[in-house]
Amino acid sequence: MANSFWEDIYHAIEAGGRVEGILEPSRALLLFDTKAGDVYNLYIRTDKAWANHVAMDIEAVMNSFRLARLGREKLRVHVYGEPLVDEERLKTLTFSISAKVTIERHFATEDGAERYRPLALELDKERKAELKRRFAFGKPQAVYFFMFATFLVMWLAESIGSTLDPETLIRFGAKVNPLIDDGEWWRLVTPMFLHIGWFHFSINMFALWSLGPLVERMYGSPRFVVIYLLAGLIASTASYALSDAISAGASGALFGLVGALLYFGLRDRSLFMKTLGPPLFIMLGLNVGLAFVLGASLDHSAHAGGLVGGFLMAGAVGLPDEHKQVRRAGFTIAAILLAIAFYAYGYYR
Repeated sequence: MANSFWEDIYHAIEAGGRVEGILEPSRALLLFDTKAGDVYNLYIRTDKAWANHVAMDIEAVMNSFRLARLGREKLRVHVYGEPLVDEERLKTLTFSISAKVTIERHFATEDGAERYRPLALELDKERKAELKRRFAFGKPQAVYFFMFATFLVMWLAESIGSTLDPETLIRFGAKVNPLIDDGEWWRLVTPMFLHIGWFHFSINMFALWSLGPLVERMYGSPRFVVIYLLAGLIASTASYALSDAISAGASGALFGLVGALLYFGLRDRSLFMKTLGPPLFIMLGLNVGLAFVLGASLDHSAHAGGLVGGFLMAGAVGLPDEHKQVRRAGFTIAAILLAIAFYAYGYYR
């Protein structure tokens, strides 16, 4: 069955493909499969009659698109043209790139080319506009407010004493289980604005600067504030339940932002994979580094609680274009029950 080059591309874009580049005059096109997240489709039209000449065409197109950078992704090469003299040899071609390459053969027709080319490019343009809007729900204002507020608390604490001194930490609101037992519940909130030394402060604020703007643009400022604060609260409650140590730091709230990104990944896996990588790896790398510096004093229970809390709070507030109230209610109930369970366990154990 003959296929139209541009008709196939149009349907691929309909199915979630995104155009990464075109070689004019419509000789080749590179499409990223946003549903799979690690698959590229290379569409090539050729008038060659021999497999080795087609291979040279494919190599030239690969070089033009710099596909050597793909790494371990999968590359599907769709070759359009008349049957080759040595058609079977096409299946044996190999290429000097790391990506796993497969070749799919199409005996092309130009029927519909003039119709489907503008339709395909217009649809791709619309999809990219939607992608841009996904990160335009808010400006990173709350992020900088939290950074300033955290710096102010740190500066005040260091002006009076040393945040490496437990007495100073307790005075400025660190999580201390016996004091929470006595009714000082605010110590479940204040630890996210207090840090144990300037290094601890610096590494967490760099992580907030890396992660925060991305999450705030995705969710909008009001939702971001709710996620950050309540994920931090759940993180402190988890620490109260599972750790007897004095603790402080924004790490739990920061892991809450990771949880919010994971929730976003449920909605749009491809965009999640495309945008999450750098800031998430920075966040996790910094915390691994901090683990080596602080050792056993790192509050892993707060990190785990913040991660789960952020995921649940993201589901509770929902993305700006999400309107499923039943789902949001379910996440809200789950977050409340989790916080109550942690608090009750910490209080009665």
